[in-house]
Amino acid sequence: MAATLYFFMLPEDEKALFRLLDRHQVTLYPELFPPGWKAPLANDRTVGALDQSTYYLAFEALAPVVFHPIKRGPERGMLKIEEIPSPVFHYERSLENEAGELVGGRLWAELIVTGATEDMRGKPRGLTFVFDELHDFFRKSWRRSDPKGYWIGPRAGDAAKKGGLVLRQPGHKGRTYGVWR
Repeated sequence: MAATLYFFMLPEDEKALFRLLDRHQVTLYPELFPPGWKAPLANDRTVGALDQSTYYLAFEALAPVVFHPIKRGPERGMLKIEEIPSPVFHYERSLENEAGELVGGRLWAELIVTGATEDMRGKPRGLTFVFDELHDFFRKSWRRSDPKGYWIGPRAGDAAKKGGLVLRQPGHKGRTYGVWR
């Protein structure tokens, strides 16, 4: 069963999140990467260098990350992370669209073993602790959306309340969200 956190965050909020992840020695992997690619550590200094919208946050200190090569298509030879056996979170960034609206992001993690034979090794318990720590971080210092379902970073919340920043759900006809209270 997967656990998901939905959020809106500006770059300053993203730096605060990566500061929290810095002490866990998390590495960043794009969805596809070449063999021999060196993954950078996720910290507040690497936020400015992120150029893609989705990444994997890998907890290599807890367990090894499992890769497999793409065998067909235009990405042939590139490596991809196996999400289920690997200690990773899938991270979709909250970025502005062409209209200047902030589109929501998400943090997704498979934390519970399903019972399938290839899944029997299980996930490291530390992965659940880190996910719970991130959820507590959102609960303590971030705002809720109206209607509920998203966490809004402090800077994004201020910009939405004072500056008129529009918070939009991802998708073709994504609805807009406000800041609760």
